[in-house]
Amino acid sequence: MRVNRRAALAGGAAAAIVGTGVAGAQTPVRIRKGAGGLTATSDDVAAFSEAARIMKRRNDGLSWARQTQIHHRDSQHNNGLFLPWHRQQLVHMERIVARLTGHDTFAMPYWDWQEHRFLPEWVTDRDSPLYERERARGVETLDFAEARWAESSYTAKLASDGFETFCGKLPEGAGMVEGYGHNHIHQLIGGAMRHPRTSARDAMFWLHHSNVDRVWATWHRNRGKDLYPADWTARTVTGFVDVEGRLVGELPVGGTLETRPLGYDYDRLYPFPVFSVPEEGPPGATRRVPTGGQSWTVRAQAAGAGRVTLVLPDDAVARMREADDTLMIAGEGSVAYAREAALEDRSLEIRLTCDGRERSLGSSPTFVHIPESGEGHAGHRGPYVLPFRFGEEVLNLLASGDGAAAVTVFAEDLAPELARPDARAEWIELTLTLTETRWA
Repeated sequence: MRVNRRAALAGGAAAAIVGTGVAGAQTPVRIRKGAGGLTATSDDVAAFSEAARIMKRRNDGLSWARQTQIHHRDSQHNNGLFLPWHRQQLVHMERIVARLTGHDTFAMPYWDWQEHRFLPEWVTDRDSPLYERERARGVETLDFAEARWAESSYTAKLASDGFETFCGKLPEGAGMVEGYGHNHIHQLIGGAMRHPRTSARDAMFWLHHSNVDRVWATWHRNRGKDLYPADWTARTVTGFVDVEGRLVGELPVGGTLETRPLGYDYDRLYPFPVFSVPEEGPPGATRRVPTGGQSWTVRAQAAGAGRVTLVLPDDAVARMREADDTLMIAGEGSVAYAREAALEDRSLEIRLTCDGRERSLGSSPTFVHIPESGEGHAGHRGPYVLPFRFGEEVLNLLASGDGAAAVTVFAEDLAPELARPDARAEWIELTLTLTETRWA
């Protein structure tokens, strides 16, 4: 069913206005809404469904297959261009949907797996053009919030993460939002979503990335405006097609930072906890004031096996073992694996070990571009680099023994039936900062 353009425009009359055209026509901001509050007959869902049906029948620049190919050939992952590249693909897809359906105010719904814990019914309906038959078995009834948090308790911090920690590094290195939010959902949905070469084939790709973009918009509102490096904003992203199916030239990253100039906004930003309860300290004390500290940066090369271990400095561990509530701990590290086929369908499991005991420091399913025919993929020529971090939560483990402490990472095989060789670890590094404080 073709969406009624006049009705759609009337329904979007409450949208904010961002500018006028040459003839004085107003241009509404497209408002992205939560998928959990929409039904199959909602305007944006009906438009997306109609566009999917049209695009899957085409074989030109406006085809569904072309969008899948664009993501396979040109998308950026595991580096600092991950967020701006996917923002531009979403924007161009929205414009294509609007052109093909006449729904001028179409905005891609976002699927927040924490708030709307199950897949929307309108993408699991087998008669819908948004249905993908190769998703994981049982995904229609999977509680994604429960499944996601069962895998790892670590994620991006929207109110405190710095630029590289949140967005990623160049030339290679994922940010927390990619490694611990994005990757898990791709793996849990399964099927086409597991690999960059096929993931855009599933309609859930677009709903998921709309929410990832919403996470970025929230961080930007809280932290990002003054944190973007000039050499990053000067970069460009490319590979997209316009509403005629023609290639778009290189687009500056600096032009992707704000959503409203790109023609869209969110009905609400990402929720996150804000704690105002005073820290527990001596009577009358409410906060810890830094008085000094020390940092260690350590690195270990791997021997080419599937796991790599980094021993923490003895003096740092000794100080943490005698810590009271005045010591603040910040451990931030990265681990690198060879970018090769054996790394697909793995989960990088990060553990802090001491005297035979261990504590998880997070896990992240791999979502990796593999070079083809000896050539790098859209600049992906280096290793696959994943961040990790820890804080005071490791103190109980360290206090339970007096032996050496180490961070160990191994690549768990999520497809053991294939009997593949191990993924090859390359290196691991960590910066550990211990800050002495006093209560005030």
